[in-house]
Amino acid sequence: MKEIKINIKSVSGKRSKISSRSMLFDENITTVKELIQSAVTTCVDEYNKRLENSDLIEILTPEIIEDKAKLGKVSFNVNYGEKSPELQTAVNNAIEAFNDGIVVIFADDKKLELINEPVDICSIESLTFIKLTMLSGRMW
Repeated sequence: MKEIKINIKSVSGKRSKISSRSMLFDENITTVKELIQSAVTTCVDEYNKRLENSDLIEILTPEIIEDKAKLGKVSFNVNYGEKSPELQTAVNNAIEAFNDGIVVIFADDKKLELINEPVDICSIESLTFIKLTMLSGRMW
């Protein structure tokens, strides 16, 4: 397993922030599609674990409040949803978002262009996922 730093950026007016974390990836990953599948599987598993432990309410210390305020959301980390995500649906949505250009992935400083593009997971130090927000307007 290879630990890689993950940067997640959402480009929107509401939440224009970058969050970082580490994630473990299997060293047998060879394509962008497998990379996306692995990342989504890890995120769905973590979400389901949080859903199981949602009965515990986090105590907010002044330091935690300050850190969460910098990220733009102060909360008790309570999950109010009751449904677990369907793994295959989440993977399919992520792959479709990548193919449609809604999500852009950078391996270190190189943009990953194609879903079947080969990747060398062992040489990657960080991954950056950027979710783009499309602008829409009205014709008057």
